[in-house]
This record gives sequence, C-alpha cells and structure tokens, in this order.
Amino acid sequence: MRSGSAFDKLLERLVGGLLLFSVAWLTFWFAGVNPRQAWLGFAAIGVAGVIWMVRIWVESSHRFLLPPVTWAVAGFFGYAAWRCHDSRVPYWALQEVFLICVCAMAFFVSLHNLHRQETSGWVVQGLLAVGFLSSAYAILQFTQNSQRILWEIQPLVYYKRYGATFVNPNHLAAFLLMLMPLALSHAFLGRGNAVQRIVAGYVAFMMLGGIAVTMSRGGWLGAAVAVATFSLWLLRRPQYRIPMAVLMALMCLGAVTFLSKSEKARARIDALTVSGKKDSGLFRAWIWKPALQMWSNHRWSGVGPGQFDSRFPAYRTPTTPLSPQHVHNEYLELLVEYGVTGAGIVGFGLLAFGYGLYRTSKHVERGSSDLGVKQSNRTAFFAGSVAGLVGLGVHCFFDFNLHIPAVAVTASVLLGILVSNTRFATERFWIKSYLPLRLAATAAFGGLLFWLIPLGATSAREDMHLKRAELRPAVDDPFFEELAQAAALAPGNPMTAYWYGEEKRRQSWQGLPGWEKQAQEALRWLEGSAKLDPFNARTHVAMGLCHQWLGDVPSASKEFETALQLGPNDVPVLNAMAWNLIVRGEFDRARPLVEQSLAINPWDNWEARSYAERLKAARP
Repeated sequence: MRSGSAFDKLLERLVGGLLLFSVAWLTFWFAGVNPRQAWLGFAAIGVAGVIWMVRIWVESSHRFLLPPVTWAVAGFFGYAAWRCHDSRVPYWALQEVFLICVCAMAFFVSLHNLHRQETSGWVVQGLLAVGFLSSAYAILQFTQNSQRILWEIQPLVYYKRYGATFVNPNHLAAFLLMLMPLALSHAFLGRGNAVQRIVAGYVAFMMLGGIAVTMSRGGWLGAAVAVATFSLWLLRRPQYRIPMAVLMALMCLGAVTFLSKSEKARARIDALTVSGKKDSGLFRAWIWKPALQMWSNHRWSGVGPGQFDSRFPAYRTPTTPLSPQHVHNEYLELLVEYGVTGAGIVGFGLLAFGYGLYRTSKHVERGSSDLGVKQSNRTAFFAGSVAGLVGLGVHCFFDFNLHIPAVAVTASVLLGILVSNTRFATERFWIKSYLPLRLAATAAFGGLLFWLIPLGATSAREDMHLKRAELRPAVDDPFFEELAQAAALAPGNPMTAYWYGEEKRRQSWQGLPGWEKQAQEALRWLEGSAKLDPFNARTHVAMGLCHQWLGDVPSASKEFETALQLGPNDVPVLNAMAWNLIVRGEFDRARPLVEQSLAINPWDNWEARSYAERLKAARP
C-alpha cells in the first residue's frame, strides 16, 4: 500500500502516535494492571483503530495485508470469545477476552498503518525511549534501595528487587527483553551517525542494567538468549565478529561484577532449586503439576478463558498452599484454559509467523547489505525485534507476561510492524479494499468498539469504587456503600460480593446490637458470590461460619463439607472444618485435618496450633 495524500500521511502519523502513547501510558501507570489507570491507554488503541477505518475510506489505494499469521490472530480471538460464553465464572473470562481483543486490535492497526519506514522508525525510537526511562528508574531504585513504586509501597515479597513502575519486577524484565535487542541492533546495524549509534548502544546497556536489577532469573536467561539470537545474525558478517566479541566480553564482565556486588542476585541463584525458600525456583514446578492435571481433565477445550485460578484450589497440592493467579508459564496456561484446540490455533500462528520470517529475512537483509557494509534501519528493526520476541518467548516459560497489558500491547505493536515486512517478500497476501471488504472491516471494528467501550468504562468505574473501599480507614457504612456501587456496576464479580459478605460476617461476630441482621445480610451476599463462582472454597467457609453463628449447625456443617471438597489443601478451609468438628465433638475427624494444616503451614499457623492443643487436652 502506498500512501498518496498528505492527509493520509497525517492520519498515519496520528495512528503511530496513539499506539506509542498507549504503550507509554500503560508502562508508566503500573503496567496497566488496574483498569481505572489503564483505560486511557486502551482508549488510545481504539481511537487509532477509528483513524485506520477513516484511512481505508479516504485513501483509494489502501490495501489489506492478511498473511496466515493474521488468520491465527483473528481465529484465536474468535475462539476465546466463543469459549467465554460457557465459562463457569464469566467475569474472569470477560476480563481475559477484553485484553485479547485490545491486543488483536493493536496488532492489526500496527500491521496496516506502521509499514512505512519513516513512521515505524520514530515509533520504535519512542519505544526505546520508554524502555530507557523504565530502566533508569529501576536502576535508581536499586542504587537508593527504594521500595517505592511512584507513590505506592512495593509488596514485601519483592524486597530488594526493582521493577520501576511494574509492581512485579519479572514483568519489567519481560518488557525490557523485547526492547533491549532493538537498541542493540540499531547500535550495530542502524543507519544513524556515530553519535546516534553510540546513544543506541548506551540505551541497550541501560536496559541490560534494568533487567539485571529486577533479579528475575527468567529475565536473565531471556536476555542471554536474545543477545545470542542477535549475535548469530551478526556473526554471519565478518566485519562484526570482533565488535561482537568485545560486546560479549563486556557483558560477561558486567555479569560477574554484578553478581559479586549484589548479595540478592547471588541469593536468587542459590535458591533456584532449594525447597522451602521464598525465592525457590521450584515454586513454579509446584504450580505446573496441578495445572497439568487440570488440563488432562479438559484436554480439548480447556477450562475456559481466565478460569485457571478459580479451578486451582481443587487441584492444589500440599506444597502449593496459595492462590497463584496464573500458571506462571504462558504455554501451559494456554493449554489449561484453551485446550488442544486453542493451542493448535496459536501453534499454527507461530509456524506461520516463523515461515514468514524465513521468507522475509532474505529480502530485508538484501536491501541493507548490497555492498556488505551498508547500514539499514529496516534490517536493524527486523533483527532486533526477532531477537527481542525470542527472548520474551523464553521468559514466558516462567511467567505470565502476556497477561500484563503493558507487555502484551508492546508485543502486539512490535509483532504487527514485523509481520508487515512480509510485503518485501511477496505480494501474495495483499488484498484490494473493495467496497464489500471495507464495509465488513468497518462493521467488525465498530462492533468490537461497541462491545469494548462500555466494558472498559464499567471496569474502570468498578475498580475506582473498589480502591476507595480499600483505602477506607474503617469498615463503616461508606465502605459498604463503595462495595455496593462496585457490585451494581459489575454484578458478575464474585470477589466483590465475597468481600462485602465476609466483612459483614466479621461485624456480626462482634456480637453488637443488630448482629443477627448483619449475619443474614452477609449470607445473602455470600450466597450470591457462590453462585457467581462455584469453585471458591472460602466463600463456603464464610457461609458456614455465618450459619454456625446463627445457630444453624446442620447448614454450617454442610457448607464446611462443601468447602473441604473444593479446597482440600487450603489451610483456612482445613482450619475451619477442624473447628466445626471440634465444636460438634468429633475429635477423631478433626485431628487429621489439624495435622494436615500444620504440615502445609508449620510456621505462622497459630489457629491450627490452638486446635492441636485442644485436641491434645481432649484425648482420653
């Protein structure tokens, strides 16, 4: 496609600017994990898509580029949307499909609007600037031993790990993995002058420093693979062998120096295979085993989008007494939630993408090296983005990077620009924008926006009320009003109803006037939560406690039994069931539950210890 008019080129630049703004906004606002903060970044992608629709109508020469990888992207989104309808917890499925839709839009908009070297060039430079600033902030946190993320306090679990504006440092490592090889490739292959290439090299080393201070072992491995991938590209050219050898020597020296100076880095490596430590790498293996069991029970279609964490308690082993949220392996999570069918669609897309890269690589490089030494930003982008996506792919074996909006959107934009290079290899997949095709594209995009805009706006408003409730200094009437407003906006969220019901139950247990009314209100909310998420064992625990407090012992026992079936290795569930049995005088049934609870958590499990003492005293 050739952009003919000045107006069309202006629209193209607006699209590029909006996509860059989206990445920057999501990155600097806590990686976009909170809907109330991410909505503007998502909105920018939607506006960019609208401008693309304008372009296909005002520019007669517009064509659609639809290589096989685009079929896989559209097919996977369609499959995820279809699976969303029969998911047992629709709220989580909608959240997942929403992000998939946003990323698919970012991919198609990038593919069709950032194909010109001029536009894609400054967008890439902007992405490198975002990566540089993120790295600088992480290194500043490291040098000052700061546990603050902007105005928030970093979770204690990430103590002495630094993630800039990313709450989880692993995700900063993933973000920088995509961009660091791009900076490196522009230093070696870019068309800029000596100063520009030196600056690009400095940016690459800053990003390497940013990856280092995240203390992400998967990030370190991904960076090594990304640099190795880029090195293999360069080593085919004799003139780059000595510079690459110098680069490798500098990187090795930097790694040795960093490990010798950083106690935390050494501890992270030492704990890699040590059981019983917070930093143990075995943590992921403990999640993968029950995840594989979950997949084996739902082989073909999976448990549904976003359903892993809800289903996990029933598969949890004694070594994983926690809620992991994700599998911490994107490939395994794909199998678990989408089954062989969804994995097959993605696998086809990856094969098509790889074949497209193979076909394109010769044409991209030929234009940049006819004389063997000519520099090219086109070649620099191709080599750097491929190396970066390979590094990200390695890191995805150990974390849930593609569920983080900042990482997922950035990967989608880079992937779209990279796939657009197919035009250098063949004209086969270009399709003229005939009237029926333009009408279909406009209708499809308009339909997506019609669905996305209300859902995104509702999520942002819901998140705002939930945050207000969280920040309330006391559990008072305004606290419950905020939760009620959040529930009215998103009645499908089971956690809002659970939170409301559990706090009402706690109030009731104080025994103040009106406690019966509070317990009954708590039950209504908890029953609503159980209908929305039938797999949450702790909802049934709370319901059992309410029934017990109201004197309905049979109903309480039934709820505790249900909770134990749903979460057989969940410490609070085991403790609640043991308490119920002790109250009923069934000491022999309570003892193995208390022993199991203490075996899972022998450290701060004071509740189970107190039950053990009571059982010891009751032993004849």
